[in-house]
Amino acid sequence: MPGGGRRAFTLVELLVVVAVIALLISLLLPALASARRAARATKCLVQIRSLAIAHTMHMGEHRERFIDAGLGHGGVGEPATSWPVQLQAYLDAPIALRSPADDSPFWSTIEPSGPGTAPGATLGQYLELARTNQQAASALDLARWTSYGLNNYLTPSKAPVPELTGGKRYDTLPRVPRPSGTVHFLMMTLGHRGGPWATFAKSDHVHAETWGDNGPELAPMLAAREMALNIHAGAFGSARGQANYAYLDGHATTSAFADIYTSSDRNAFDPGAAP
Repeated sequence: MPGGGRRAFTLVELLVVVAVIALLISLLLPALASARRAARATKCLVQIRSLAIAHTMHMGEHRERFIDAGLGHGGVGEPATSWPVQLQAYLDAPIALRSPADDSPFWSTIEPSGPGTAPGATLGQYLELARTNQQAASALDLARWTSYGLNNYLTPSKAPVPELTGGKRYDTLPRVPRPSGTVHFLMMTLGHRGGPWATFAKSDHVHAETWGDNGPELAPMLAAREMALNIHAGAFGSARGQANYAYLDGHATTSAFADIYTSSDRNAFDPGAAP
């Protein structure tokens, strides 16, 4: 080239470079998003398993009796007896109650792990007040305390009526036929859709006995009113939605709802129907 100068890019060449970069970004973004989702699901799995381990220690000190639920759905309940309060004694670090995938608006506006929009009291506020004035603490309006909840079949106070369990009680480990196949901790609904979906967003347990009332086809949608069965993958109310579950023997899995709930006669929530 005369004078030894370098040829500049033409407009067409610049447009080609821009197009190539845009194409690469479009290919990378889904992969990055998928990697972030997988990382959140893995961290959440570690957290829910730590709850199962803490509960195992609790059983060791209470003659294999299961911990109870205490946060109501539609009311405050009895926070002092709720498992988020009781299990803290078995963990060296502050109990991890919020999943990294949990963006529920029902977290408090001052929640340290990421604010929500609810005006209610955080777990820390409740515990601080309860140390000096239990009556006043019990009267607080509570925000969301936990991403995780209990399978009510395994709770002393929230279990299904005896008519639905054949008169059996599942409040201690020896009474559960197959602990490794029975879900104990699950993930509570985020409450984004409001209405009946919101009443369980500030609770610490579900009512799994009601999910099969209208047949297995509608069970995922009924369950989605109470639990976040698609928090890590899948559509709302879909049987293929994925969430984390911890079992009575201490192991935890990321599973599709369809893999643990086939019907009211075959599912991992009812200890008498665990496959």
